[in-house]
Order: sequence, then C-alpha cells, then structure tokens
Amino acid sequence: MEFACKVGMPTGEIVERTFSADDEAALRADLEQKGFYIFTVRSQAGREFRFRRPRVKMDTLLMFCQELAALLKAGLPLLQGLEIMLERQADPTFKRSLTIIRDKIKTGISLSDAFKAEGDLYPGIWSSTLLAGERSGNLEAVIRRFIQYLRLTQAMKKKAVSAAVYPLVLLVMMAGLVTLLVVFVMPQFKDFFTGLGGELPLPTRMMLALSDFVRGNILFIIVGVAGAVAAISAWYRREESKLLVDGLLLNVPVIGPMIRMYATSQLARTLSTLLAGGLPLLSALGVAASSIGNRAMAAAVAGGASHIREGRSLTVALESTQVVDNLAIEMVKVGEQTGALGDMLNTLAEFYDQEMETRLAAVMGLVEPILLILMAVIVACMLLAFYLPMFTVFGTIHN
Repeated sequence: MEFACKVGMPTGEIVERTFSADDEAALRADLEQKGFYIFTVRSQAGREFRFRRPRVKMDTLLMFCQELAALLKAGLPLLQGLEIMLERQADPTFKRSLTIIRDKIKTGISLSDAFKAEGDLYPGIWSSTLLAGERSGNLEAVIRRFIQYLRLTQAMKKKAVSAAVYPLVLLVMMAGLVTLLVVFVMPQFKDFFTGLGGELPLPTRMMLALSDFVRGNILFIIVGVAGAVAAISAWYRREESKLLVDGLLLNVPVIGPMIRMYATSQLARTLSTLLAGGLPLLSALGVAASSIGNRAMAAAVAGGASHIREGRSLTVALESTQVVDNLAIEMVKVGEQTGALGDMLNTLAEFYDQEMETRLAAVMGLVEPILLILMAVIVACMLLAFYLPMFTVFGTIHN
C-alpha cells in the first residue's frame, strides 16, 4: 500500500515522500526506527484506480546505469556521483525519484534499499542487482552486467514491436475504409439504387441495411463500445483476471509457444545476471520470477521456489512448474551438473531469443499477406454491392 507522508529528516529538512508499507502502523514504526519525524501520513489507496504511478523509462534507467558505472570506475563517491547526475537530469519523474534516493543515502540507507523503497517505479531486478553488488563488494561490475541485460531485453522488445507495426496499420486502414464506405458512401447511393426500380440484389440490400442500422444507431453503438471497453478494462485490472488471461495465452496455438519462449528467456537472463552478481539462488529465483511478463508463468516459477528452500535443485524447481519446456530444463540440468549454471542460462536465453526471432518473422510473413487478402476480399464485396444493381439494369436494357 502507498502512503504520502510529510516527514522531517534527521538532518532537519522537511520533505514530502511516498512510502510503501503493509499498513500505516508498520510504516510509522519503520520511519521512527530510521530517525524520521512524522508530520502527516495519507493513504493513497483510493487514488490507485484513477492515478497510476508512472514508471521510469528503460532508456532513462539504462543511461543512468552507464553513467553510474563510469563514475564508480573513476573512483567517485556514490553520493557525489548522484549529485552530479541530478544536476542535468531532464526526466522529471526520474529526477524526483533520484532526489528522494539521494536524501535517503545521506541518512545511511543503502542504495539497493533506497531504490527498492520506490516500488514499481523501477523493475524489481534493479534493486536486487544493486543488493548483489553491495554484498559482493563489486558494485560497478554488477551494474555493467545489468546494463548488458537491459540492452538485450530492450532489443528484443523493439524487434517485437517493429514486427507488429505493419499488421496493425493494415487493420486500422481496413477498419477505417469499411467505416467510411458504410457510414458515408453507401447512403449517397441509396436514392440512386431505389430509382433503378426492381428488386435490388441481396449483397446491395445487406449493405444498405447495415448502413441504415449504423447511421440510425451510431450514438448507441459508440456508447456500447465505450461501455464494453470500460467494463473489460475494469475486469482486467484485477490480478485474477490478468492471471487467467495470461494462462489462456500460453495455450493459444502458434502464439502460446512464442510467449513461453520469451518468458523463459526473461527468466534465464535475469537469473544469470543475479547469480553472477552473487545473489543466493532462492532470492534470485524469486526476483527472476517477478521479471517474467506472463503472470501465469511467473506465478508457477515463484511457486517452484519452495523446492529450492527445501534443498532441491533448480532443475527440480523448474520441472515442478509444468510450464517450462523440457529443452530449457535439460540445459539447466547440464549447467548445474557442470558447475556452469550462469553460462548455461545465458546460452539458453540467447537460443530462445534467436528461435523466437525466427518464429516471429515467419508468423509476420504469414500475417501480412493474409491481412492483405482479407482487405481485398472486403473491398471487393463492397464494390460488388455497389455495381450489381447497375449490372442488372444494364443487362435488362440490353435484353
């Protein structure tokens, strides 16, 4: 739960911040223990539906990590490095958050705890990476591994988005064209078709009926569509709904295996990054599970962590999820047996990235011509509805 608090810093400064805690009593106890003087505490639970806290852009975080690693390598103290980066930070959301983090570090809070307290503003793997770096005493090297992780994940996302742009443009164009013909063009020909006399062909009658229905009920259609979108959005905001949808997506032909591949790649790359930073396997698996985009698969992997807690291997934990492919489990098993789990996880992530890129290209190669053919068929049917009455009249005159 989020709380907006006005607190006095141990240095005497009065600031307003947002803190996360299970309840107000736990928050007050935690703040008092850290030396803060509490003025006001306001719960933001009522605002969560309407105002969602923004997240720091991944490109902004990537640039920050690169600068922080460079400053640490140069031997600059952490607090001084943050001051330098704050001076020329353009992103208002990130600057506000970084100011809070800087103030917390001044009070003796660690960098990982300061970022973790910002909640969903940053990915969970970031604070865990910092914790691993602080524990290993080599923060700069761990941050550089995280930079590589961010670059790879961002590259895969951009490839997926760029592949989907053209089909989406075709769909929008097709919907716009149909709307234009039905709402604006077809009514202009209604009197002309009626004046031709005789019974109109079935396709023309269907088009005219559809046009009359849309034009006569346009307000109800808009309200209905808006209401349906709002209802679906409200339903999808529930965690149970998201879990259900993500679980169904895993079983969709063609798309499901690709989603599973991408989720496994996320899991393997995140786990490798955290293990290389020195984080224990149990903690690393929990963070890696939260980094998976598909919630159904994330919940299954998080549930498998209980096997690690009981002393079993990562292979057993992944087998128990029943959502990770056998190939991935076999590669993890080889990695554990050879003592090269981190390298094997990286190899697994790279393999799935390449496989998913190949499949994505193949699917997009099929989707584009299918959409073009569908668009051509719709336009041809509508043109046929336009010209059939005239063909009928011309045929009658000719006879």
